[in-house]
Amino acid sequence: MKNFFLLFLLLPACLCAQVISIHSARNMPAGATVTVRGVVTNGYELGKIRYLQDGTAGIAAFPGTGSVPGFETTVEAGDSIEVTGVLVYYYGLLEISPITSYSVIASGPVPTPKLITFSEITDALESQLVRFECVVFAAGGSTFTGNTAYSVRDLDGVAAQVFLRSGHPLAGDLVPGSPIRLTGVLSRYFDFQILPRNEADFPLATCFYFTDQPEQSDIQTDGFRLEWRTNFPASARIHYGLTPDLGNTVNVAGSNINQVHEFSGLTPGSVYWVQTESEYNGQVIYSETRPFATKSLSSGQIKVYFNHDIDPAFANGFAPDGQSTAEVLAETIARINAAEQTIDVAMYNNSRSDLTNALKDAHARGVRVRYVASLDASNSALNNTPPFPVIYGNVDAIMHDKFMVIDVALPDKVWVMGGSMNWTTQNVFTDFNNTLFIQDQSLARAYTLEFEEMWGSSGDFPDEQNSRFGAVKRDNTPHRFIIGNTPVDLWFSPSDQTTSRIVEPIYTTDEEALFALFSFTKNDMSDALVDQHISGRSVRGIMENINDVGSEYNYLNNAGIECLAHSISGDLHHKYAVIDANSIDPTVITGSHNWSFAAETVNDENTLIIHNYRVASLFKAEFEKRRQELVVGVSTPGDLSLPLYPNPATERLYWHWPASWSAAELTVSDMLGKPVLHLSADLSVNSLDISMLPSGLYAFTLRSEYGLFCVPFQKI
Repeated sequence: MKNFFLLFLLLPACLCAQVISIHSARNMPAGATVTVRGVVTNGYELGKIRYLQDGTAGIAAFPGTGSVPGFETTVEAGDSIEVTGVLVYYYGLLEISPITSYSVIASGPVPTPKLITFSEITDALESQLVRFECVVFAAGGSTFTGNTAYSVRDLDGVAAQVFLRSGHPLAGDLVPGSPIRLTGVLSRYFDFQILPRNEADFPLATCFYFTDQPEQSDIQTDGFRLEWRTNFPASARIHYGLTPDLGNTVNVAGSNINQVHEFSGLTPGSVYWVQTESEYNGQVIYSETRPFATKSLSSGQIKVYFNHDIDPAFANGFAPDGQSTAEVLAETIARINAAEQTIDVAMYNNSRSDLTNALKDAHARGVRVRYVASLDASNSALNNTPPFPVIYGNVDAIMHDKFMVIDVALPDKVWVMGGSMNWTTQNVFTDFNNTLFIQDQSLARAYTLEFEEMWGSSGDFPDEQNSRFGAVKRDNTPHRFIIGNTPVDLWFSPSDQTTSRIVEPIYTTDEEALFALFSFTKNDMSDALVDQHISGRSVRGIMENINDVGSEYNYLNNAGIECLAHSISGDLHHKYAVIDANSIDPTVITGSHNWSFAAETVNDENTLIIHNYRVASLFKAEFEKRRQELVVGVSTPGDLSLPLYPNPATERLYWHWPASWSAAELTVSDMLGKPVLHLSADLSVNSLDISMLPSGLYAFTLRSEYGLFCVPFQKI
């Protein structure tokens, strides 16, 4: 009766429409009206959308605004339907929407899934039901949540994404911890996604696979150590070369689960592409082809600049290379002026004619200048078409990078600029930012790979047909470096799962985690910080946009973490964290990546993780200066200075109360922010015994009815 009624209701439209194959429909332009027939492969578990396929191709049908009613409640998996509507693209997925008419012709079984591997995923298979013989979830053993993408690999080690929408029936179930045979609809959101429907799409499988993909360690100028694991003992070979075409092969001795190879005789400051081949019982699997860098012959100098001053009391005797607007501008222009061969710039926005003119001068003297800018940003300094080529990118979000690579081919001249500063007058002069200059060829080659992915070519001019921005970019750059003697990690968004890379060092905190962020809306980082706080580590932070949708500000403060709102003039535009500045593994996380959903999923971003005592000391000193400006800079009657004497002190500290105060809470904290003394005081108290404290730097914090005040002092 259901089918008869629908056929009767929609008969005039069906008689007038010419049915074409889904393959033919897919070759028609967006905006065309088409009528196709196919068998539906999913039901309500994927929401309103239905995927259908015939013998030629697959397509999605979505009952959006303007559609006839009843589609999502009537059409079920296995139904053979005829549907008419308009072709549209939704984040790369071809859909029929709105649906102007539809009819259910018959009901029956769902088509047999096409058996493929991840490397065989192509546009021709979009919206069809597919199956993969051996798939391993990276997050095996955790719990599925809705609106989340999960990384998986097939038996060849190739990666793909499984996506569960909000309200998916698998939400709350355990992520499979063993290999499975995966079935799902091949959809896309920018890049391809596999959409499982229910538990029946996850049967267990017995297969040979990589338990750990190749990873690099012991990086030297002429080689490095490569390690990977398989689930069964296997013989192995390695294919490698200076391009993704590889070209060289070396055999690995023995048959092992843990596979190791020591590369030697390689070229310093170079990127090598590597693929491993493992064989067990006649079955051969291949890892994905990944790039790794050797150590360069560059100096490894890391120059740290802030455009506002820091607190030297927390810098462990170090000084930044600059802590003013004039110094960071001078260094940037000097680096451009010193360029001999090439300059690549990826900059979100630019209103600085002085910086742009320096690029023009470089171009005029024969330096190749290439420039990537954000399409959705003000770039007034580029308004009069510059003499060097520019590509504007990221149609769906923003190209939010702020980096520059100079003379990548010259190991003693190459420089990489990174950090949080845009080339705008406000960002340079008013807002609070950091800029790094790093003299390292290996790092520069990695940034160049990222630049050329957006540029679309390795040549002088961009190729817009081949350029990739945002979510369609690939994880195709080296990530581990030894710069001088400093371990450095580099991650690009949204291809490299940067959020997880930021969370990892947070969880290694032994003593103190500090953060200074323009925007903070990502739960992963806030949960990690709260876990560290609960575990007894000192956690403190400063945020600018505390009222962003999904802001973590209240959550962190309610958990007992000191997270201050940056409430003074100038935006806190930083995106950094400092982990254990005075401990065994001092670490700084910085770059363009705000701790937000957009930065993780759609924006073009870059993040450096630097394990260096000097760099961590300087960033901690920057943090403490910004914090002091907030806790001391509160308007209050009376004497604001709250002098402590003597300072340095040996036995006791003394102070004078402002006349209008009645009582306060006093806390003395060490350099890690951990309270070591605490008391409530009234006007009768004007000194504190500190004789039991070890020598060192401390912060005397006073919380009164008029605000919070912090004064550093030294115990000797």
